[in-house]
Amino acid sequence: MLVLDRAECIGAGQCVLHAPELFDQDDDAGLVVLRRDIAERDLDAVRTAVEACPSGALRLAGRRDGGHPPARTRRPENRTETEDP
Repeated sequence: MLVLDRAECIGAGQCVLHAPELFDQDDDAGLVVLRRDIAERDLDAVRTAVEACPSGALRLAGRRDGGHPPARTRRPENRTETEDP
């Protein structure tokens, strides 16, 4: 699952640079915006964008090995989570 925390985003644009088909920046503050749902074929690009994010606004959560993802706390309204396939 991709977690996108706009409150942490500093608008550096590294996600857009590494995965322009998945990420964009809004016109107002330059904060990250997810362009579409993440497909399995996108996982390498997502991982690269997460690693390149200087503020930690993007992160991968949960596990694909059948384990349980970490417990979630209340999700702020400026946070977007998407399930990876």
